[in-house]
Amino acid sequence: MRVVVIGDIHMQGDKLWHMLQDAGLADSGHRPTTAFVQDDTRLVLLGDLVHAKSRDRYADIVNVRRYDEYNPRHLERAEAAQTTFLREVKGFQDRLPEGKMVILMGNHDFNAVHPEQGPLRTDDVSHLEWKVGYGGEMDPELRQWILAWPAEVVIDELHLAHVGPLDEHNTYDNGFYLENRRRWIYEERDFLEGTPYRLGVYGHTPVRGGVNIASQGRAILLDTNGYQDEYSYLDIDITERRYRLRMRGLFFDETVSRLDS
Repeated sequence: MRVVVIGDIHMQGDKLWHMLQDAGLADSGHRPTTAFVQDDTRLVLLGDLVHAKSRDRYADIVNVRRYDEYNPRHLERAEAAQTTFLREVKGFQDRLPEGKMVILMGNHDFNAVHPEQGPLRTDDVSHLEWKVGYGGEMDPELRQWILAWPAEVVIDELHLAHVGPLDEHNTYDNGFYLENRRRWIYEERDFLEGTPYRLGVYGHTPVRGGVNIASQGRAILLDTNGYQDEYSYLDIDITERRYRLRMRGLFFDETVSRLDS
């Protein structure tokens, strides 16, 4: 089995389609390739499709010199651009057999479809899209689609989630932000010990240059794609006793074989 894993996109749609084409999963028209439809390949997006990561990126999206999230016209255009992008991704997924493509719920996605949550903030920009008193209402069909995204998926003892291996890591309540649940990556312990997972792959925690390792080498962190021109994805071949990991991206193309202990 082959598993292609792409980390947080944050409205960098050009990167997403580039990576899907590079991996042989999409054609130039943003449709699934015949090979992807027919072979034993799974695609997993680790969440956070919405909300650009910088004011400059928002400015590019809405075609203004400086983005002002409190300007109703800017905010309306930011919502419209994200709606178009989400419809493209949904259209791609709808063309695939069920289960071939999984999109995991990120905290930004969760925030976007739960208007009762306060706006998130990245550096100096607030994400006001679809928030009561600021933005409009999200398209109901897209909202229901996003609400159906799972918090995690397990593929042949490979655990994939947005933040981390524990349930609390991927529960986006008020405590998620107050407790800063990404801190698990700094602890000197194996968070997968005692679980049925051999390896975990997660997003959420910004990584510059492509990848980082946590949980005593048992967890791969893959949140690069929301930043400037950086991008990366993980291509995994799974056999009975081995994961063959290939990191593909702007900075490197490297293959590592991991034997199951």
